[in-house]
Amino acid sequence: MTGIITDILPFSVNDGPGIRTGIFFKGCPLSCRWCHNPETQRPGPQAMVLPSRCTGCGTCASACPTGARGAHGEMDSSRCTGCGACVSACPAKACRISGTAMTPGDVLARILPDKPFFRGRGGVTLTGGEPMEQAGFVLELAALLREEGIGVAMETSGCAPAEAFRAVLPYIGLFLYDWKMTDPEQHRFWTGRDNALIRKNLEMLHDSGAEIVLRCLIVPGVNDTREHFRGIGELTQDLPRIRRVDLLPYHALGNNKRTQLGLPADGFSVPEEETVRGWQEELRSLCRVPVCR
Repeated sequence: MTGIITDILPFSVNDGPGIRTGIFFKGCPLSCRWCHNPETQRPGPQAMVLPSRCTGCGTCASACPTGARGAHGEMDSSRCTGCGACVSACPAKACRISGTAMTPGDVLARILPDKPFFRGRGGVTLTGGEPMEQAGFVLELAALLREEGIGVAMETSGCAPAEAFRAVLPYIGLFLYDWKMTDPEQHRFWTGRDNALIRKNLEMLHDSGAEIVLRCLIVPGVNDTREHFRGIGELTQDLPRIRRVDLLPYHALGNNKRTQLGLPADGFSVPEEETVRGWQEELRSLCRVPVCR
């Protein structure tokens, strides 16, 4: 079995307890307009261009069999098949492929050198993209990690079949569960899907005894509303096993990756610190659990 992995990053301290290694899966059922990892949305490999290295020589355009590359290094992601022809041809090494096929054993071999740093508290966090788009791979990898005594957390959108979550549940010590929008129609407008399945899976995991941290990315002008904040608070009241709420203010770092993919900037604004403090105070007044940043 192989999976498509975009990156493996050690020494993360923001995606679960302790020191962690993040495994970034490719593919996502949602198409959030503010996505911080836009290179993980499509399921297959795709090319990215580093503008700081590109000389505009046009070699990549001559090599590309689908016309995804322009004469001056431009990228049309909709045409890219991830074949890697531009990577091989580029004399400036300005092109790279996002998404590598790996077996669970390959991933484990990359992680084992990090194991001494976990010290029984840290571990691995499966993220993306959406790990559950590759649920069979996740199941096999999580079983290997358990055999090695490495704890596993998963950041998930919750948008996957319930039976897939039930299968991996025994191997996942903590779910970092995204809650993007309370209103179903607004959720569909901004992400491409409503949140009915997401809410249902959250309730199922909760009732099955899973450890859950609710992760709430707040984007100015999108979901920074009283209704959404009230909805987050009600979730913490209805589902008492939720450990805490992580408030994640929107940041614009994903726009650099969008440039590399040939996509326009997402158009959202980074909130002021005073605004974020106001969000946190409001959520603290509504939630039964701690609200952390």
